[in-house]
Amino acid sequence: MNQYSDLDEISRDFLRELGNIGTGNAVTSLSHMLMEPVDIEVPGLQIMKYQDCCSLLPEAEELMTGIIVGVRGELNGLFLFLLDETFTREVLDTVLGEEERNLLSLDEMERSLICELGNIMCGSYICALSGVLDLKMEVTVPSMSIDMGLAILSVPVAHYSRVSEDILVIDNIFRMGGKAFSGRILFLPEPEALEMMLQRLRE
Repeated sequence: MNQYSDLDEISRDFLRELGNIGTGNAVTSLSHMLMEPVDIEVPGLQIMKYQDCCSLLPEAEELMTGIIVGVRGELNGLFLFLLDETFTREVLDTVLGEEERNLLSLDEMERSLICELGNIMCGSYICALSGVLDLKMEVTVPSMSIDMGLAILSVPVAHYSRVSEDILVIDNIFRMGGKAFSGRILFLPEPEALEMMLQRLRE
């Protein structure tokens, strides 16, 4: 078995609990970084086909931010955090002050801030995954890109679609400053990592 869709309901519940743990880990760090209370709703978890990934995008040509965090160790792969233009601007304005920004030409401080946001979100789920599956994992330095959503998804999806037909997507709703924002995390494991993870879930 090397497909998420083959998981039984108990294993899927296990993944949902993993999402809850990851969310709990992220709330405190995000509130500290943004210097205001942040709440994250209970995350949604969906397993979808790679060819359906475009449905994650409001519009294929809409500007999106993608932060990739690599995982190395006993489990290898990538976590991709996707957020839209509105959420990206809100984070920048909250921490650095409101001003006119061209998201396609952010300065080093602005890019570093967005990378840290992705690092917190992806890192929280990676820590949860490591603890729950009892696997040693290290994370790489995050990298980010701001582009059309389809362009951000195209490279990792082209690579990892050879690993599995399915992709694991964690949906998050963030509440801060009286507003709600959505963000998604995609987990893209290498072949042996997916097999190991699914095997551990079934034990």
